[in-house]
Amino acid sequence: MPAQPRSAVLTIRVPASLERRIARVARQRKATKATVLREVIDREFGVARLTPAEELRRQSLLVSGLPSAREVLEFISAAADETGWE
Repeated sequence: MPAQPRSAVLTIRVPASLERRIARVARQRKATKATVLREVIDREFGVARLTPAEELRRQSLLVSGLPSAREVLEFISAAADETGWE
């Protein structure tokens, strides 16, 4: 198993309005505020270092709340022939 990369704690002060926006995005993505901010910092300062599984999870969370994703799942459920399924 590969070693975990070293990490450091970074404390910043932001306006309350920005904190609310960060919190809203985190809730929408079902992620922590720290995760949202790490992604933003990675995009700005370097290549994101997500594993393939983490990237799949990130993309899944991005689309999971979209009405179109819900509509597709409802269509598949309605069209599926579940005869003989256990």
